[in-house]
Amino acid sequence: MNARRGWLLAAAVLLSSVANAQPFAFAVNSDDELNADSLLRVNLANGDVQIIGSLPAFMEDVEGLAFDADGNLFAVDNASKSLAMVDPLTGNATPINSRQANLGFRTTLALDLGLTFDCTGSLLLVAEQTQSLYQVDTNSGQALVIGESGGLGDAMTAIASFGANVFALAAGSSNLYQVDTQAGTAELLMSLDGFQISDAGMAFDESGYLWAVLDGSGQDPLGNAMFEPSTILRININTGELLEIAQTRSGIESLAIGGPGSCDFLAPPGPAGPGAPTPVPSLSQWSLLLLIILLALIGCRRLPLRL
Repeated sequence: MNARRGWLLAAAVLLSSVANAQPFAFAVNSDDELNADSLLRVNLANGDVQIIGSLPAFMEDVEGLAFDADGNLFAVDNASKSLAMVDPLTGNATPINSRQANLGFRTTLALDLGLTFDCTGSLLLVAEQTQSLYQVDTNSGQALVIGESGGLGDAMTAIASFGANVFALAAGSSNLYQVDTQAGTAELLMSLDGFQISDAGMAFDESGYLWAVLDGSGQDPLGNAMFEPSTILRININTGELLEIAQTRSGIESLAIGGPGSCDFLAPPGPAGPGAPTPVPSLSQWSLLLLIILLALIGCRRLPLRL
């Protein structure tokens, strides 16, 4: 193999690997049969998981994970009604303000929660049972309702943001909504037909694809615990394309990929309209592609052709 062909082959391999890359995400298997309540690193392409570490004892039912713009990982626990900061390298976690039950909800409530940061830096929380949107103080953990209580109008169990847009997924109806974060209301965007949702987590990747993980755990008609795998979905917000990608560990109700995305372009909101994220290659992937092509072209120009 001559040098020019070697350059081209290396470039082709690298281009293929970038084009086919799938993101990794953080999640917690809060209702799993084995190693429950562990921080996981999930390969969204095939569902493979790496157990990072066990969460502290007070975090018995983590239902939301979210990265802020600085890479800090926050978690919301439904059992203790606590907001905590989690070390993504170990799974160790500390409640915000060094106080459990800092959200301000009664600990006896079964709320079913979802968590995300938006591009303004606000930490947003949805609660399935109250059908409400909240803003959470990251210094105290206190959650305050946005708009009217029950204003979302459906049992939202997961929430995710991209650019100026925020989306929430409802349990029971399996509907995906676009959320008005000023009024605390929601507008129907699409239905995840064919999928029964009880609990879920959602997050956007940097390309604008929405990923969701649907908890497969539950009870049979006799009340016995079931630990069916969780299902990984990928959603194109613009086209409505819904793909089932893989299955993974049971009992996952949370998902976090990275901090708020596309915050340099805050288009006006509108379901599947101009403000919706367009799933195109991310800037980092584009930059890598251009660099690879440039290196390949330089190599071809400088190396003599030998037959």
